Amino acid sequence: MAEVVVGGVRIAYRRRGSGPPLVLFHGAFEDSRIWAEEFERLSPHVDVIAWDAPGCGGSDDVPRRWSDADWANTASGFVATLGLTAPAVAGFSLGSMFALLLARDHPASVGRLVLVGAYAGWGGSLDADALAQRIAAVRFTMAHPAEEWAEDFLDSVFAPDAPPGRRAHARSLLDAWRPGTTAALLGVMAQDLRPGLPTIQTPTIIVRGTADVRSPRSASLELCGLLPHARLVEIAGAGHDCTGPELDAVLVAAARDARVAAPAGAEEVGSTRHRSV
Repeated sequence: MAEVVVGGVRIAYRRRGSGPPLVLFHGAFEDSRIWAEEFERLSPHVDVIAWDAPGCGGSDDVPRRWSDADWANTASGFVATLGLTAPAVAGFSLGSMFALLLARDHPASVGRLVLVGAYAGWGGSLDADALAQRIAAVRFTMAHPAEEWAEDFLDSVFAPDAPPGRRAHARSLLDAWRPGTTAALLGVMAQDLRPGLPTIQTPTIIVRGTADVRSPRSASLELCGLLPHARLVEIAGAGHDCTGPELDAVLVAAARDARVAAPAGAEEVGSTRHRSV
């Protein structure tokens, strides 16, 4: 893995491929390793860059008392440090919230948004009862070993017919998750991001699986209504994790569209082929 330091925080990342850049923000209870299959499939077409969010994988722990602004600033600094100019940014689940914070606070850092299994924060996408249940479930993970909650969590992420290898890979990442990261993220996850969404002018695609039981369809529809330039793509039969050829096509198209729309004369550190180490 490579790493950069942004605002004093060391961020590990993986990078592979060439062409228009695509930045990937992973979800909770995982890190950039979750994108291993995507690296294989997408790298012949785009320059794929996946970070380990602060507190995850090989990155430093989340600094104390981090705010929304800190998350947005660090995401923007990560993009800038890599020399990227308004790339496509895709966020899955928790990563969709990071992507929204980035686009809200640093619009010049993002050329296209892809929000997968998305939330306007849990407070903006779940009703009061569901929000309380979600917070309680996450607090449970902080006090109990993964063996006590992993299968229920994965049942909510993957459709019953999801590839067993991908589910097994996600399960292996749960053992590396840091409970302190959950504590640091809980406030970010539980908030309501809806008030700031109408200010986001970035063209956005919201992707969800029709069998997603974690992020309700109503949340995706409301995101489409609040974001000025958003449209919804649904993948039949897929769960919260809806990776595969249909999502790949959306991601590649977003990366190419972002490059076409980049400011004239802009150059990126992404024109040569990269391979993760």
